[in-house]
Amino acid sequence: MGSVFLFKNRQWSEPVRGIILPVVRILCCCLILFSGSALTAAPFEDPEAVVWNLSANTVAYDRHTDVYTAQTNVVITGGKTRLEADYVEFSNATKDVLAKGHVKMISGGDVISCNTMQVNLITETGLIDKGTVFIQENHLYIHGEQIRKTGKFTYDAQKGSITSCDGDTPDWKITGRDVKVTIEGYGFAKDTVFWARNMPSLYSPFLAFPVKTQRQSGLLMPEISTSDRQGFVYEQPFFWAISPESDATFYTGYLSDRGLKTGAEYRYVADDISRGIWQVDFLSDDKIDDGTSATKDYRFESTPQRTNTDRYWLRGKSDQVLPHGFSARLDVDVVSDPDYLLEFREGLSGYNTSNRIFDDEFGRDLDEYDDTVRKNSLTLYRTWNNFALNIQTLWYDDVIARRTDIDDTTLQTLPSIEFDSSRLDVGTTGIYYKLDSEFRSFFRQDTIDTATRRRKTAKVNGQRLDMYHRFYYPTRLAKAFSFEPFMGLRGTAYHTDSYTDIHGEDDPFRFRGLYELGGDLSTRLSRVFTADTFFSDKIMHQITPGISYHFQPYEDQEDLPFFDRLDDIQEVNKLTWSFTNRFIARKSVTGSDDVIRNNYRELGWIKLFQDYSIKDERDNLEAEDRPWSDIQLDAIVYPFSFLSLRTDLAWSPYNYHFTELNLNTTVSTPRGDALTTSYRYALDTRESWYTRLDLRITRSLTAYHSFEKDLESDTTIETRTGVRLNSACWSMGLEVQESDLDTRIAFMIGLKGIGEFGSQ
Repeated sequence: MGSVFLFKNRQWSEPVRGIILPVVRILCCCLILFSGSALTAAPFEDPEAVVWNLSANTVAYDRHTDVYTAQTNVVITGGKTRLEADYVEFSNATKDVLAKGHVKMISGGDVISCNTMQVNLITETGLIDKGTVFIQENHLYIHGEQIRKTGKFTYDAQKGSITSCDGDTPDWKITGRDVKVTIEGYGFAKDTVFWARNMPSLYSPFLAFPVKTQRQSGLLMPEISTSDRQGFVYEQPFFWAISPESDATFYTGYLSDRGLKTGAEYRYVADDISRGIWQVDFLSDDKIDDGTSATKDYRFESTPQRTNTDRYWLRGKSDQVLPHGFSARLDVDVVSDPDYLLEFREGLSGYNTSNRIFDDEFGRDLDEYDDTVRKNSLTLYRTWNNFALNIQTLWYDDVIARRTDIDDTTLQTLPSIEFDSSRLDVGTTGIYYKLDSEFRSFFRQDTIDTATRRRKTAKVNGQRLDMYHRFYYPTRLAKAFSFEPFMGLRGTAYHTDSYTDIHGEDDPFRFRGLYELGGDLSTRLSRVFTADTFFSDKIMHQITPGISYHFQPYEDQEDLPFFDRLDDIQEVNKLTWSFTNRFIARKSVTGSDDVIRNNYRELGWIKLFQDYSIKDERDNLEAEDRPWSDIQLDAIVYPFSFLSLRTDLAWSPYNYHFTELNLNTTVSTPRGDALTTSYRYALDTRESWYTRLDLRITRSLTAYHSFEKDLESDTTIETRTGVRLNSACWSMGLEVQESDLDTRIAFMIGLKGIGEFGSQ
């Protein structure tokens, strides 16, 4: 992670002078690029028990002093340590070594190179003259005129430099005095100067940097930012490696305009399935929205007035294996007020970061940041070969209703039980059966028991049992056609605590019975074409024309309570035709064993389909004599490895116009260039164009530019322009982002082996 500086200003020169330069100076003066993460102990090796072996071209031994003197190609080995030099004096009694000339000491993965070294092989302490310490795991070099080895993993130097770049003239280095380094810990230095090759660039009175190769507790890299709403922000995380299976991160943030913001994140992994991540933030806010012009900068027009100062956000997800084959999922998302997530979208503990973590780790993301009804759920489930059981409790937290005095009629499910089956053989009849069943208990904190002219106006509590049975009979017709008729039977029972329908009836028990009929008829045509190209020998074009029919009669449901869309099943009487095209390429390749093998690759598929509503034709006055639906096309085509095309569109056969059109094209090159264009259109609602160009200028330098434009209003939604430079030992990124609300400049520098810092 990197330090981040945010600013919002329509003027470019003022932010550059007033924010970036001072903040960069502040950063360089207090750069605490700590990378934390949980200590794993290495196998213990007793130095007293190590046997030391010495070899050289010439060796002399003094019995009185018990000292060996060796010259030319001297090598001392013992345990995981190896020392090479031109000249060595080795005390067999104390294990002190004086080494001169092309000295190299290898201890584990670390290497010390110098002109002269005095070291005790047992305590691993000593003095290194004109030397370099190379820490392999971090690829970090420590140079010094005189380096003291104060322990097995500790070094210090009166004057020294650090870098992760190879060569005599590194791309960057940091010089300083009183340099102290602890492997699996931190390095510290005073009066440091950052050098870009031979040019001094930045000065800092103090520098701390990580020298860690394993997961270990400690401070993480802070985030520094500025914004109009929050002022100057400094957020410092601390990582705690609790155990190999769990860890936590604590956040302390200072917001100059808002107060102190604290937070914590706890993570655990019990096994391949059982895991959890839980996060919580607290803010004692110095600002409220009192409705006056003085606090207008702290309000959002889309939400009610905020008067609370105690603000928080609790969110978390867990997966857990339970006994008897059951598993559980728990999702929690509770926020203090509807403004909180609008205000804290960015940052180390912001909405965007949390949402990305949950999506990556669990495949379940959070509700949108501007959604004022947050979903919480507990699910127990078990699967068998052909059956699945799902028990779930859903609680939707209406934040606005909770913060204000309005009624909360949000529909809760406490609980739901679903039992489903896959397709099952019905004996030897050739018939298949599938079951979808559920029981749901619905609850509202506040209810409206009586329906007015429309039943959906009633907000009631109750229970619903739904059983949906489907029967299929797949068969072949004339050996060329596949035909699958089906029949569905649905029975739904209701019980309500108190409900009066639009007819004035208040019976608590009600029932609905429905049936449906239909069938799918299709065939498959294919032809193989010879195509002598670089990517194929043969191409198969497969066409699957099909026609389906679906009938479900009208059922009066106005006397039923309405909980969700399952209570409003519409009459259906329609035909659907479709054409599905698939293209598959075959390339014959001769292997090293002279065996010819065929490689197959799908080049894409295109599906064209349309509905014809017999119901709408029958009721032509209501349907405006338009029984045909829009002709729809879905396509994904990737004929070459460098080209992909995605399209979905809808075209009206009555006004001969697209009602929906989405086009996406990506062209890429093996070296990393890419051009992406997207066109999005929906009749009377949206028309936009998005383009992004990534250009690989050199192996290490990439430039990019993107823009999104609203063609309906002829306005630019957002543009981004930036460059990324990746070197062997450092990286840099610069981005300019502009929108109708803000201009943002992001700058980031990464130093391999140390961390990254910058402004945004």
